[in-house]
Amino acid sequence: HYFIQSNLSEVMFLWLLKSLLTLSCSLIVGMIFKFSNSLSKHPSDSDVSNFIDNLKLSEIPHRGGAHNAPENTMAAFHKAVGLGYKVIEIDIQFTSDDIPVVIHDDTLGRTTNGSGLVSDTTLKQIKKLSANYNFDDVADCSVPTLYEVIHFAVEHDIILLLDAKGGSHCSKISKAVAHIKEKYPGFLYNFAIISFFPDILVTIRRDHPDVITGFTRRHDHFQITALREGYTSPLLQTLLFSCDKLYDFVMFYMFVPLWRINMLEIRKDDVSEAYVRSVAPMPVLVWTVNKPVEKQYFKSLGCAVMTDVIEGEWDETRAT
Repeated sequence: HYFIQSNLSEVMFLWLLKSLLTLSCSLIVGMIFKFSNSLSKHPSDSDVSNFIDNLKLSEIPHRGGAHNAPENTMAAFHKAVGLGYKVIEIDIQFTSDDIPVVIHDDTLGRTTNGSGLVSDTTLKQIKKLSANYNFDDVADCSVPTLYEVIHFAVEHDIILLLDAKGGSHCSKISKAVAHIKEKYPGFLYNFAIISFFPDILVTIRRDHPDVITGFTRRHDHFQITALREGYTSPLLQTLLFSCDKLYDFVMFYMFVPLWRINMLEIRKDDVSEAYVRSVAPMPVLVWTVNKPVEKQYFKSLGCAVMTDVIEGEWDETRAT
C-alpha cells in the first residue's frame, strides 16, 4: 500500500518507459522487414574506411571546440580550422519554420541571450540572438544554419559529423540531407549523420542508403533521464539499469548490424579496452575527452577522439 501511494508516479514512468522500449524494438524489427531493400544498399567499405581514417588523423572539435569558443558558432569553426583541424562535430535542431540550425539544446537559454524552445522560434527571431554566452572576448555571433556550416565546410575541405537531435525530426533531417546531396554532390563522403535516436538513423538508411551513419550512446541513458526528471528511488534505478542493459543488447547486436550502421559514438566512461574488443571491427568514436592523459589512452585503443579542448588545457572553471 505504501509503495503504491508513494511511488505511483515512478511506477507509471517505468511502465511507460518499458512500453516505449518494447514498442521501439517491435518497430525496429518491423521496419527491417518492411524496408529490407535498403539493407542491400550502403556506403562502400572503402568509403567508410577512408572516412574513419580521417576521423583518427586528429582530435575532433566537439561542437566546434566548446571550451575555446562559443559552441556551434562560426567563430568556433573558424578557430578550429585556423588551428588545423579537419573534422568538426556539430548539432542540429529545427526552427518553427523548419530550418535546420546548429545548436545543441532544444532550448535557447543556455547558449544564447534568448529563451524558449528552438522549435517554437523562427529563424528570423533566432538570428537576432547572440550566441556568445560566456565568451565575452568574442565578437557577437549568431546561431548558424546548417547550410551556412555546410558551405563553410565545402570551402575549407572540412569533414562534418552532424549530430541530429530530436527523434520527431526524422523527415526534416531527411529533407536536409537531400538538399545537401543535391547542392553539394561532391560532399557526400565528407559528412555523416550521427544520433542517439534510432528512428532518425532508420530514416536516413531508408531514404539515403549512401550516407555514412553512426549510433550515439551512453550506457546509463534511462537512469540519467529518470534522475533529471526527479525519479530517484533505488528500486526504480535498479529497474532502469536493467532497461539500459536490454536496450544496449537490442541496439548493438540487432539494430546496428542489421541496419548497417557504420560507427559508434560512445561516452568516454563507457569505453575500455575490453569494450573496444567486444565491438570490433566496428569503429568507436569517444566523447567527450578533454584531458591529455585520457586522449592518449583512447587513441592507444584505436579510437577516434572528440574533445571540447582544441587549444591549451582543460580549465575546470570554464567547463562546458
